[in-house]
Amino acid sequence: MSGRADPFAAERPARLAALRSVLQSEGLDGIVVRSPALSRYLSGFVIRRGDELTSGYSGSLLVTAAANRLLADNRYIEQAAVEAPGWDLVQSDTPPQVLLPQLLAETGIARLGLEADALSHSTWLALAAAAPEVELVAIDAALAELRIRKSPAEIEAIGRACTLGDAAFAHLCATVRPGMTERAVAREIADFFESHGAEDLAFDSIVLVGARASMPHGVPDDTAVREGTVLLLDFGCQVDGYRSDMTRTVFVGEPTERARHQHDLVAGAQDAALEVTRVGASAAAPQRAAQAFLAEAGYPDAFRHGIGHGIGLETHEPPSLKHADTPLEAGMVFSMEPGLYLPGEIGIRIEDIVVLEETGPRFLTEAPRHGLVVGERQAA
Repeated sequence: MSGRADPFAAERPARLAALRSVLQSEGLDGIVVRSPALSRYLSGFVIRRGDELTSGYSGSLLVTAAANRLLADNRYIEQAAVEAPGWDLVQSDTPPQVLLPQLLAETGIARLGLEADALSHSTWLALAAAAPEVELVAIDAALAELRIRKSPAEIEAIGRACTLGDAAFAHLCATVRPGMTERAVAREIADFFESHGAEDLAFDSIVLVGARASMPHGVPDDTAVREGTVLLLDFGCQVDGYRSDMTRTVFVGEPTERARHQHDLVAGAQDAALEVTRVGASAAAPQRAAQAFLAEAGYPDAFRHGIGHGIGLETHEPPSLKHADTPLEAGMVFSMEPGLYLPGEIGIRIEDIVVLEETGPRFLTEAPRHGLVVGERQAA
């Protein structure tokens, strides 16, 4: 937290109580939390993006009905003491299959809930072999429910990240010019976020020129921005742990009529999806609405990915809006991102973050999305 007050300190006791309710509902004696996002959600302990690959098992939590412990190795023990007050710290300089069996035996745990998605198969097997008397139970679905609906404070944090993303986009519109490479634009995004107080990028920015934009998750290279093309910009930042995600496809110089029409169609597909995004609606309804809109316009196969994903402490988290028929609920925050991709010609995507309220979806991103032309003044 870099010395600043924890903006979610007041919420953490209720979050921990909700985790303990999973103990009862799943018939467990204890739960181990491994993922950095859920660990931060519950305890406040922060492992920055990328650090989870080198931090061993620091940040893992062991929660029972009577105790909550946080594992941290010697690099993180001081940080954990500051960021996670009220948690019993256990210095862990060994893999979980060495330390956890001892802790499980001390607390009499016979049935242990685990995030299967956050553990490698080999670690699961090693833990099972080291503690054969303990039944290991995957409880990912139950744990996902803890974070799928956002509190007002979480929504405000996501909103702050989105507002900073809006500012970054305005900066890009004033800065991008023909001759800049995709990599240079991506560096401009990172530099803006760093200099304006973001904790981190939410993910590696996607910057793609012209026909390269037909790759939904293409990687920026040394391709130069040039007039007469589109420029796809997909980026986000992290504020107080919570993330933003926005995509805009801009025109470099005046667009062709065909390109402008295609952009209008993507905006129309987003509007069609938002129209059916209501409390109680199927989570898959927006996907079907956007695909139907584009198919009717003559592009039945041009939209190839899911229209939305939940966002919060992770860039991609439940709910998924592609295939799931689970009902949408008030308090869910997710992206709405239809696209049109024609390999060898063009790629267009518009992405916004919305929070679903009883009255419908409300935009957290506010940057303009229609008819955006950049680079003309700089190129003149």
